[in-house]
Amino acid sequence: MTSWKPLEFTTDDRLHVANEILETLITKYGERLISVAIEGSTAKGIDRPQSDLELRVVVDSRESEWYPFFYNGMFVGISFNTIDKITSKARSMDYEWCVKGDVLFTCKILHDPTNLYESLKEIALNTESQTDFNVLMKDALADMYEHVYKIFTAKETDTIVAAHGARQVAYWATMLVGLKNHHKFLSSRSMYEEAFKLPSLPDHYEMNIKEVLSLHTEVQKLKSFVGDLWSSTAEWAKFNGISLEEDRLSFL
Repeated sequence: MTSWKPLEFTTDDRLHVANEILETLITKYGERLISVAIEGSTAKGIDRPQSDLELRVVVDSRESEWYPFFYNGMFVGISFNTIDKITSKARSMDYEWCVKGDVLFTCKILHDPTNLYESLKEIALNTESQTDFNVLMKDALADMYEHVYKIFTAKETDTIVAAHGARQVAYWATMLVGLKNHHKFLSSRSMYEEAFKLPSLPDHYEMNIKEVLSLHTEVQKLKSFVGDLWSSTAEWAKFNGISLEEDRLSFL
C-alpha cells in the first residue's frame, strides 16, 4: 500500500497558476486591484516539488483576510490586504524579523501599476534603520526562556512536550543570533545552517543547537542540552548588553 504524499509541481507550474489567478483578479476587480505579488519559496527560487504557492493581493475596499485553497491539486494561500494594513506591516518590526523581514525584498511582483512596493520598501528600510535591535533581542531572549523553564518542569514521561519545547528554544536562540548580526534568513528551513556561519555567536552554539534539535527524546538529556544552550546564549547576550536581570526594579 502506497502512503499518501502531496502532489508535486514545478516552479513553472506555480508561476502559471499565479498568472491564471492574476488574470481572474484583474477581470474581477479592474482598477481596484492595487498589487499582486508571489511570496515565499517560489519567489525566492528555493521552492520544491511539494511547495505551496503564496500570493499577497491588495484590493481597494476589500478587507484583509487569508484564504487557503487547492487549485487543481496545488495548495495556494492568498493573503488579501488593504493598503493600510500592508503599509502598517512595512512600518513595524518584531523579534521574528530575521525570518519575516525579507518579504518585501524577495517577493516576485506580478502587478503593481502604482508602484506601491517601491514605497513599501522605502518605509521598511527606514523602519529598520530606526529600530533598536537590542529591544528586539531582549524580547526574543525572554521568549526563549519561556520555553526553557517549561522543559525543566516537564516530567520524564513528557517526551513529546519536551521535544517540542526544545525546538522552540533552538528557534528563539537562532532569532537572537539573527537579530544581533542584523541577518535575514533565506528561509526557516535554512536558518540554522545560515546562523552557524554568522560572526557573532554564543560559545559552542552550533554544537548546542544540533544537540537540542537531535532526535533524543529522553527528557533528562533534553534538559541538559537546553540548559547548555540557554546558559551560553544568556552569557553571550549579557556580553552584548542584553539581560533580563532587574534586581532593582528600575523599570517600574
